[in-house]
Amino acid sequence: MIHLEGLKRINELQDFFEKDGEVSEIIVDIFNKFKVCKTAQRLNEYKQRGFPAVEVFLVLVLSPFFSVSSVRALYKSGLKALNTMQKDTFYRLKNNPKIDWRQNLYSFAKRFNKIVAGNSNTTEEAPKVKCLIVDDSLLSKVGEKIEFLGRVYDHVTNRYVLGFKQLLLGFWDGKSFIPLDFSFHSEKGKNKKRPYGMKLSKLKKRYSKKRDRNTPGFTRTMELSLSKIDNAINMIKRAVKHGFTADYVLADKWFISEKFILSIRKIRKGAIHILAACKMDKRKYVYNGKERTAKEILKNLKKTNKKRSRKLRAFYIEVAVEYKGIPMKLFFNRFSGQRNWQLLETTDINLNFARAVETYSIRWSIEVFFKESKQYLNLGKCQSNDFDAQIADTTISLTQYIILSLYKRFSAYETIGSLFHKSQEKFLELTVAGRLWGLFLEILQKITKALGVDVNEIMTKIFNLPNFEENILTILKVFDDEETILEIS
Repeated sequence: MIHLEGLKRINELQDFFEKDGEVSEIIVDIFNKFKVCKTAQRLNEYKQRGFPAVEVFLVLVLSPFFSVSSVRALYKSGLKALNTMQKDTFYRLKNNPKIDWRQNLYSFAKRFNKIVAGNSNTTEEAPKVKCLIVDDSLLSKVGEKIEFLGRVYDHVTNRYVLGFKQLLLGFWDGKSFIPLDFSFHSEKGKNKKRPYGMKLSKLKKRYSKKRDRNTPGFTRTMELSLSKIDNAINMIKRAVKHGFTADYVLADKWFISEKFILSIRKIRKGAIHILAACKMDKRKYVYNGKERTAKEILKNLKKTNKKRSRKLRAFYIEVAVEYKGIPMKLFFNRFSGQRNWQLLETTDINLNFARAVETYSIRWSIEVFFKESKQYLNLGKCQSNDFDAQIADTTISLTQYIILSLYKRFSAYETIGSLFHKSQEKFLELTVAGRLWGLFLEILQKITKALGVDVNEIMTKIFNLPNFEENILTILKVFDDEETILEIS
């Protein structure tokens, strides 16, 4: 087995990599910087005998470097030779409802911040905008016997899929995105004959087990039926308590509601602002002393107050309003080639249009996270029937992303995937901020002009394509010559 005291013997891993020694040296360096054993040491509180829980956890964290997607696959890989643990050792850890996986994930996120702070040159770096980003993603499953499983609506394919919705909160520190918190959600639906989109006979066959009400595992099961708005608010409050303060909360139009806005503005006495896309629905804003919908305000102003941004190649209208007693600014915008106006709104009334669009583009970093984690870190691939194992496996994937993000932060590698596939074409730089912003502009200016479509729909579909990075490069090359692409880099 691996002896983990200070990770002194982790160099044994180098003998089990088929690629050149550079990759193994990278892994050793990452794990040493992170002090993985010390960071995850609280796991040992939940295991009374046998192998220390932190050692079991480390083997699971190492698994993607061996192309391992499950405990069963682990025993067919080179990693098996490094330990004498049996399969049940891993299953017992993952199925334990007493383990606080949420706290464990925060421990790694805090460690990331501490390492970054210790390596930052504060005298040379300009202040960076910090954001908390919330979004959800579909985690599809295969086995119908998985605990609490059901069918959920997929907004990308417009169909119902067997699986869970994962709600995720991430933190953008100005250079890097790291995941902080998550919850799983099911959708019961209104059909009493087919709750959760499944026949009653199949629901009875799902796995189930009893949990003590005082365990973290029980808390996770309660979140399944909690609305994503309520859970997003709880996550943001929890993140702030853990020290992850931000200038903005970024969200898609599906999250922006009266309750969400009012709740976020109460955190830290209004120090955190909201910047989000918003539907132009029936909600009313106070404009010039009268209550009007966004469509009514747009209709009155688009002939007289319309401005043009040359940099963004967009028409826009800025207007100050009040919503439920909260001062807000609305940004109606229509980019070149688009027929329909879109709406961005913020509680930061000092924000201008160009800065609002640039800051909101940071939201796409969470889409990069979902894409890379599903492709390289087995996010959502767990098929265990036990819901606690689903939570554990997701936490391990998110922990792997945080650890690899540290390497991406301080190295010449461009993507999480490049650690596994070094020959992959370059897409993301040391920090994703500049390239995301450049990509966002290019998509807005070129594709929307050619097709006359909503940029949010286009970007969502692009991030869900296979071979994501290669497709982006192909798209950019179609619309621009080599010199322009280099300018984005």
